[in-house]
Amino acid sequence: MTDRIDKHRQRIDDLDAQILALIEQRVHEAISIRKLKIENSIPLFTPEREEALIQQLVKQSAGKLPREVIENIWMTIIKGGKQIEDIG
Repeated sequence: MTDRIDKHRQRIDDLDAQILALIEQRVHEAISIRKLKIENSIPLFTPEREEALIQQLVKQSAGKLPREVIENIWMTIIKGGKQIEDIG
């Protein structure tokens, strides 16, 4: 039984590493967009874009995850990305 649990935990660890790498890539892209917006005097905050993103993700989830869970995860990612000036 413990071996089976360990196998699942290892898979979760692998997925967590992949998720982290993807979040870092996402933050890098968001920083690039922020720089372009600043250069072109475009407002940084676009609440309609964030809402459209959440709606798209809820639709993609097709009910597997509640909207509240999706919204909490992505708003945390977005908020974290806004706090970072640059990413190597």
